[in-house]
Amino acid sequence: MDFGNYKTVKISEPIFLKGGDIGVLLVHGYTGSPHDFSYMANELNKAGFTVSVPRLPGHGTCGEDFLKTDADDWLRRAFDAYYDLQGMCKEVYICGLSMGGVISLIMAAQLKPKKLVTLAAATHVFDNRIKLTPLLALFKEKMPRENNEKYEDPDLEYLRKEYWSYNWPKQAAELYKLMKISRKSVTQIISDTLVVAARNDNTVPLSAAEFIYNNIRSERRKLLVFERSGHVLSNDIEKEAVTEAVKNWFLGIEA
Repeated sequence: MDFGNYKTVKISEPIFLKGGDIGVLLVHGYTGSPHDFSYMANELNKAGFTVSVPRLPGHGTCGEDFLKTDADDWLRRAFDAYYDLQGMCKEVYICGLSMGGVISLIMAAQLKPKKLVTLAAATHVFDNRIKLTPLLALFKEKMPRENNEKYEDPDLEYLRKEYWSYNWPKQAAELYKLMKISRKSVTQIISDTLVVAARNDNTVPLSAAEFIYNNIRSERRKLLVFERSGHVLSNDIEKEAVTEAVKNWFLGIEA
């Protein structure tokens, strides 16, 4: 179904699964959508949690939407989803992937949830060109980039063409803004924190996870590195093991 330039993409729809009186907010990453958390959301719900995966504004619909949003929009949506969960649950935990991990760090510094999980949180990235994006954004909104991946799923193929086949200087500058805020926020975090990283991550270096782990003030913290996964830990080759680790952390089960 199309509404002008807006396309309804089934896998991008927000996920809400009613469960028990402990809520879990899952925050997806930059150019991602709730589909990256579909497996984890269902498994956490089976374990008894009420789970919310909001769609960040401009994500999972079309590139034109993406260009109309900024860091404040993405933060606001995550905070709103947290407060919605808080209204129906006695406690809310937070887990974020990549930019969602950055947003989760910012939220945890302010909201002090009891438990927090970051998955490849992008406090730092390999590509130092992100520092130039505030300047590039003055000249280019989007720049084609090579992406030869093909997906059998038509929704994923649509997202590839709309989002993953371009660089977005203006939006990357907004991401960079969030990255800098998150780096200042980590020292204010006291939540029980599980920091998860991927050895084969080509986007976020392992040093980002070490930065979080070494600078948070949490008395209870753990750093976990998955050896075979790439950047999108929640939806990659080890997603079952990643999900089990997240679930056990939220359940208070020690490995």
